[in-house]
Amino acid sequence: MSKKKSLVRQAAVLSVSNGATRALGFVMRVALSRRLGAEGTGVLELASSAHMLWIAPVTAGLPMAVSTETAAGRGGEALHAGRRLALRVSLLMLPALFVFSPLIARLLGDARTLPALWCYLPCLPVLGLSAVYNGWCYGAGDTLPPAASELTEQALRFALCMGLLTVFPRMRAAYTAAVPALSTLLGEGAGLLLVVWMLKKQGTLPAGRASAETEKKLWRLSAPMTWMRLSNTLTRTAGAVLIPLRLRAAGLSAQEATARLGMLSGMAMPWVMLPGVFTGALAVVAGPAIARRRNSPEMLRALAVRLIAAALAISAPLALLLSFGAPFLANVVYRQADVGPLLKQLAPLAPLCGAQQVLSGILTGMEMQRSLLASSLSGSLLTLVLDFFLVKKFRLAGCALARLAGHGLTLYMNLCAFSAELRKRRDVPTPPLKG
Repeated sequence: MSKKKSLVRQAAVLSVSNGATRALGFVMRVALSRRLGAEGTGVLELASSAHMLWIAPVTAGLPMAVSTETAAGRGGEALHAGRRLALRVSLLMLPALFVFSPLIARLLGDARTLPALWCYLPCLPVLGLSAVYNGWCYGAGDTLPPAASELTEQALRFALCMGLLTVFPRMRAAYTAAVPALSTLLGEGAGLLLVVWMLKKQGTLPAGRASAETEKKLWRLSAPMTWMRLSNTLTRTAGAVLIPLRLRAAGLSAQEATARLGMLSGMAMPWVMLPGVFTGALAVVAGPAIARRRNSPEMLRALAVRLIAAALAISAPLALLLSFGAPFLANVVYRQADVGPLLKQLAPLAPLCGAQQVLSGILTGMEMQRSLLASSLSGSLLTLVLDFFLVKKFRLAGCALARLAGHGLTLYMNLCAFSAELRKRRDVPTPPLKG
């Protein structure tokens, strides 16, 4: 019962924090979409997709690996090894990214993304260290420092972004799109300093040394999740480049095609992902909780069923509200009538994403990262292939169909992998406790 209460409490803290953070994020996105317009939003989304790709090696699997090791009682070694690993990877990547950033901007199809890319570069080591500290906190059952850090980061990012755009209202599109990137860097730096300060004040930072063996284990545990994030982000980046090209093949101008990308990624998808405020919190606490129960298949199955049911109970009603509220969001919030039909078409994606998010946390706790990688890669590739064939004919409706099919395939494969693993664990007798 105490473990159940602790799980609920951790999820509640993260849900409240995520809710406030997402609320600020939504307000900022709406304000940005009005200030930048659909075309400027599209430029920002292109730069953001590249940023998400290059931070994946230090933010995708590493926090979950540190969390799993901490939950197993090896928090001191995991924290120190994780910090060293994050810094090593960051320092190796930064020079290459700086040199090749003009080429990256050219590959994205819009040279105006270059200033934003440069502002995003220093985020790499900052986010890597934040991911390690947050992973340690989740494994130790202390969700307050990461929650406070994320909320502070988002609030500062919002204030800086709106302040700079107000002070410099007539910048060219390239520099206007770089303002959110610069604000992100400063906000993330403040969030990292806050979480370190809170842990030092609490006196909970563990002692320990970073051994090469622990580093290798963390890398081995995080590698599948890192490859999964890389594949997802790479296909997302490819989609951000492919969709405007296919829209231009459908007869739209380059500016109109970029604007449609802004509608999809910057206006519609944030609302579809709204249930992630709560399902993301469940996914974060699910990994360590499942790891503690993995020797008991019945307890593991019962907890997994409750978590997935909770994810569906949260995301399905919100998807229904999104479907009915699409005209209001399109005409009043964004002042873009074309966003309304797109929101309705994407609404069923919300419960698929909610269930998949929680199921990913469950499979990670069961150390089934390879299954997650296979299913995620399959779904992402299916989405990309369908984008190529459907967008030219159905435009943004084709994008919606492609995402529904890709996420549906990923969820189905993960459910099959989970069921197969449960059957396997039932057939293996639990070893007797020694002593």
